[in-house]
Order: sequence, then C-alpha cells, then structure tokens
Amino acid sequence: MPQKTLVRRIALALVITATVAAALFALMRLTGLERTWPLRTLVAYTPYLTLLALVPPIAAAVLRKWRLALAGLIAPLVLASLVVPRAFPDSQPEATGPRLTVMTLNLWIGQADAGKVVEMVGERGVDVLSVQELSVEAVARLDAAGIGALLPYREVRVTPGVESEGTGVYSRYPLARNTVLEFPATFAMTGVTITVPGTAPVELLAAHPAAPWAATELRRWLKDLESLPSASGGSTRIIAGDFNATLDHAALREVLDRGFNDAADEVGMALRGTWKGRSGLLALAPRVALDHVFVDERVAVESVDFGDPPGTDHLPVFAVLRLPGQ
Repeated sequence: MPQKTLVRRIALALVITATVAAALFALMRLTGLERTWPLRTLVAYTPYLTLLALVPPIAAAVLRKWRLALAGLIAPLVLASLVVPRAFPDSQPEATGPRLTVMTLNLWIGQADAGKVVEMVGERGVDVLSVQELSVEAVARLDAAGIGALLPYREVRVTPGVESEGTGVYSRYPLARNTVLEFPATFAMTGVTITVPGTAPVELLAAHPAAPWAATELRRWLKDLESLPSASGGSTRIIAGDFNATLDHAALREVLDRGFNDAADEVGMALRGTWKGRSGLLALAPRVALDHVFVDERVAVESVDFGDPPGTDHLPVFAVLRLPGQ
C-alpha cells in the first residue's frame, strides 16, 4: 500500500473517531447524563470543547469527505445552541426597589490579600460580600485592612485550625443569622437575612458546595447542590459563592430550576471563567465559571463584572442588582 494512501486512511480513521466522540459528548451534555467523576469534570469545559468539536468536520472537509463533514457539524451546532446564549443579555423584570451590589470571592484557604479585597469593596461600592474558604486568620486580616469601616455588619462561620471550610457574609446593612438557609454540608455555609431599606428582607446564603475533584467526593457534591435552598416567593433570596459547578452541570441547572437566575447569564457575561487550577493537569486547562450569584426571578440584574484575583485562584464576581419594591 502506498504510504500516501496509508496516511490518508489513518487520518480518516482519526476523523471518524473524533466525530463519534464529539457526538457522544454533545448527547451527554444535552441529556445531562454526566454520571461519573471524569465526565463531571470534563463537562465543565463545554464552552472550549464546543470550539474543539469544529475540528473533525473541518478535517473531514480537507479530506473531501463531505458527508462526514456535514455529520460532524451536528455536535458543535448542538453544543453552540447550549453555550452561545450565555453571551447575550436576557430581558429583566421590572424591579423598582433599591440597588444592591453583591461581591463573591473564594479566598483560597484564607490566603487572599486582605488589603486588595477591602480595596475592591471600596472601589466597587460593594454592599454585600460573600466569602468562601474563610479562616480565623483571614477574618483578622480583613479586620486589620479595614473591612469594618465599609461593611460594618457580619456573620462568619469559621473553625480554628481549618482554613478551607469557613464562609462569611459582610454587609453595609444590618443582618442577622438565618439558619433556615443552612444545612449540614462538607463546608460551612452562612445564611443571613439582610435589612435593606426600601425592599423586603433579603435572604442570602454564602455557598460553597464540595468539589467533585475525585470519585469519592462526587456524592457529597451532589448532596450539597441538592440541599441548596429554593427561591421562597416571599423574601428575596440570593445564593452567592463558589458552587464548584458550571452552568453545563445538570446538577447546577436543577438549582436554577428552583426559581433562580444566574446573574452573569442574565447580562450575557456567563462565558467568563472564574477559576483555574494551580497544579497538575488543571493548571494547563483554561478557566471555568465556578463562581456565581444566583438571584430569584423577581430581581433585575443590571451588570456583572469580574476583578483580578487578589492572591487567590478565583476571580471576584460583582453583581449589581435591582431588588423588588417593598
């Protein structure tokens, strides 16, 4: 067999294999059947895999296999139909209450630069700050950096000697602990009720479900997501934090189905990745959107923005919200 023919046959076999793999991935994402740990990780990179899925049909066209090229377009088109809408804003409800700027940030086992965090709070006019991986030492550093002058009210759940399990809420407005929002979980999650003038009480949960980084953690991750509260229909509810999940995870979409909207998705900013691994293969992978502000469907989202990571592996997320009138 001539070498050129052999190379062409090998190339064709690779294209067919890649086309089938892309089709199976698209089917998995469309149906939410990412049942095992490796697939739960892989599906987080759906926006990037959507672009990668264009390679097989292009290669088929180069080989002049036109039917294969047309068949290969199905997977990227299906994936694009699921991903591309996140780049476009949606219509918003007619909320007539006050504005509320919410910031969420994972402090990376309490190691974030407290001074930079406080500086961001001041520059962005943050009203409510949700922090994850909050430690006793991080609380002290935030205090020393002057967080109390900007956000004088707080509720924190931290354990001495444990750097990654704590969460907290800092607020411009008075708040009280709301244990109704909390539940037994891998990481402590802090629920509060905030008294914002001109609107009904705002219930907010600083959320941090477990990470599905290994098969052994998958069950905890699913249980944590399933236990997150639903929108109440009474008080305005917000969940802000590191969900360890993207909008391509079926388990996270089920949380949205309980009466929430993703703030970034509402304003066409949901393709921005917020987390990137620092070691191993994940350090080579691009950012994925693990950090979210979920708001109940009566809240209008005016804007969402992201900041530079202040010594953490997560980007801070800023959401400017218009709350319902009282």
